[in-house]
Amino acid sequence: MLKMTRSGMVFSGSEADIERARSDFEQQDWVRLPAILDRELWNMIQEQLAASSLEGKTASIYPAFNVSDSAIVLLLNNTQLFKIIERITGCGHIGCLRGRIYRIVPGASHYPDPTHYQRPYEILTGWHTDLNGTRRVALSINLNTKPYRGGVFRLRETKTGRILCELINSGFGNAILFRIDERLEHHVSEVEGTVTKTAFSGWFESEPDYRTLLAEGIARSLRKAV
Repeated sequence: MLKMTRSGMVFSGSEADIERARSDFEQQDWVRLPAILDRELWNMIQEQLAASSLEGKTASIYPAFNVSDSAIVLLLNNTQLFKIIERITGCGHIGCLRGRIYRIVPGASHYPDPTHYQRPYEILTGWHTDLNGTRRVALSINLNTKPYRGGVFRLRETKTGRILCELINSGFGNAILFRIDERLEHHVSEVEGTVTKTAFSGWFESEPDYRTLLAEGIARSLRKAV
């Protein structure tokens, strides 16, 4: 239905497809977006990853790539995409998308970035909401070139702890779109076996405007080039 290419977004679905996705999201607070990245864009992102280095962070945090001005962030800041996400989720106005690419190494006992957490117990359990005042909906895209084991996405009710879904986001460029709300928590389980998990984690936010975000990314790129 949705496909991101180097030229922008392509929508090949119908009004009925949008309505089905909207109904699913309303009922279960998440929806799959299969193969949201086309092959050419996928290859370009893999080339960027091969040429990038991980940010220097402690071993207790997911190693993350600095991708604020990368192809995937630039292309996902797309007003056509925003309008469709708004229709599917009913989240209100989307101003921009921020995100990062991270890796989970099997057996490394990673924990999510503590800046995502609102309460102390979240740091201990790994369950968190992603709330920060502007985030409305989250997007997770699989960037693995090989199948991995584990790395299961779980969504649950905050008050009761009832598990709402357990999803393996495997497959070339597959994505999960899920609601950010104080009544919902999520986490990703440890990765098993020998294959590292690589994924994009992003947030559709009410502000700032994406033009401001892109201008900041361009400025950073120019500073790096000097």
